[in-house]
Amino acid sequence: MEGGMIKPPLKKRQVMMMTTNNAVKDIRVLQRIRRFKVLLPNGTIVELKVRIPNEDEMRFEEFIHLVRIRYLKIRKNSESMKKKSEINWNCDDLYLEDANDNKIKDVVDFGNFVPKKCHILRLKVNGIGEFPEWFENMWDLTPDIDLLMELPEDYNFEAAITDLIDNALQAVWFNGKDNRKLIGVNVSNKKITIFDSGSGMDDSDENSIVKWGKMGASLHRQSKSQAIGGKPPYLMPCFGMFGYGGPIASMHLGRYTRVSSKTKHVKNVYELWLHREALLNNKSNSEGTWKTTGGIRAPQNGEVKSSKGSFTKVDIYKPKVKDVDIKKLQCHLKDIYFPYIQNDDLSDKGRTITPIEFQINCVNLAEIQGGEVATTNLHSCNGPEFVLQIQMSYNQDHGSRESKEANAHLRFVYFPFTKGKESIERVLETLKDDGHIIKENFQNFSRVSVRRLGRLLPDARWAFLPFMDLRNKRVTSNTASILKRCSLRVKCYVETDAGFKPTQSKVRLAIVENISK
Repeated sequence: MEGGMIKPPLKKRQVMMMTTNNAVKDIRVLQRIRRFKVLLPNGTIVELKVRIPNEDEMRFEEFIHLVRIRYLKIRKNSESMKKKSEINWNCDDLYLEDANDNKIKDVVDFGNFVPKKCHILRLKVNGIGEFPEWFENMWDLTPDIDLLMELPEDYNFEAAITDLIDNALQAVWFNGKDNRKLIGVNVSNKKITIFDSGSGMDDSDENSIVKWGKMGASLHRQSKSQAIGGKPPYLMPCFGMFGYGGPIASMHLGRYTRVSSKTKHVKNVYELWLHREALLNNKSNSEGTWKTTGGIRAPQNGEVKSSKGSFTKVDIYKPKVKDVDIKKLQCHLKDIYFPYIQNDDLSDKGRTITPIEFQINCVNLAEIQGGEVATTNLHSCNGPEFVLQIQMSYNQDHGSRESKEANAHLRFVYFPFTKGKESIERVLETLKDDGHIIKENFQNFSRVSVRRLGRLLPDARWAFLPFMDLRNKRVTSNTASILKRCSLRVKCYVETDAGFKPTQSKVRLAIVENISK
């Protein structure tokens, strides 16, 4: 045969080796790339990708030249950047400062910056103390804006603020034994603040503050499996994908939100701002992106005292709801999170413990009187309880080996007839005297309440479970008549794990799931 020899086809092993070699090359290329976000002295930001030279370092002047080229390119198409003051790029007093306040002047050593992370640097001028506190477009957030316009009716003030408290509860729950587990909420006509002493956020990819402001990027979305099974009342606040998230909740409560957060291994506090109007106006943005203001600052004394080096604080300005009844809010939140505030079931010694320290307007919820849960507990019978433990499972698809599991703990409590009156009537009278709006009476009082992972679903108020309802049963004897009357004095407390799903607003169980139905 004339011409060159026909090469035999590559064997499978050879193809795999070539593919592996290409993958190794790609990894090596990525490891030679460093990403930076440079905060400039005129309040603007430049994002930069730098290919590391062979010697793993670069002269300071050369690095600044790359920043300048990138800055001028962005400024050319940005009207807001054109309005900013000029930067003297040739100033001899320029220097860089990293996240830990280390100065970089002569040489940029890329060995100090790990790959796969965007490192924040500040370009400063020696001798000039003032540096901008806020920077436009510092954080890139792209939420589903339509959610703000189409929230369900049951997503009210209480639902939004508990959404934010859920985030705080998830953060502090995993603190070590020696770390304070504090959630502090302050509500006034000017500002709403939610503070937690959790592990905090910074600029790292794994703990990025961007994830707080970006829907679908929660740090806790993958933790649902940890909250299936275990011991009732299933205190494992892995609320995961449910709820509308920090941005939607905060924008529902007010016009502006500032999120401040710090982790233990960094010196500074990272901040981002959310503006409701800017978010809604973003619908006209053809690029479909939304970048928001951010900043870096030193921690304040109060923040340090309330935590052991890490925290998250959400400040919401210009609240939509004014003149909030703080006493009612305290009682409502105590009802929602009661097992996390004070709990007897977790203590081996039979004493009450307080897993989480909840403070509402500087008042510890464990110390307040009132609320439906505390009031019903006070009037219930002290005798032995009837308990029913249920475990359910089903295959997700026909022929699938993978199954879903859910657990429920049903605790039945008796409310006796004492001193000429039903205890349930005493509960309703006490709640009315405390200023609560009560539309129920003894006959239609909710005799079933539901918690998911220890958190009350406030609208899951059912009259009876089917086997509890004896109202329509025929009475053929005096004993049956007594039993029928006594059945009205029983309330069922349902504790469920993460196998049950709530609605997006977390006010009731969803009915679209096989288990929740």
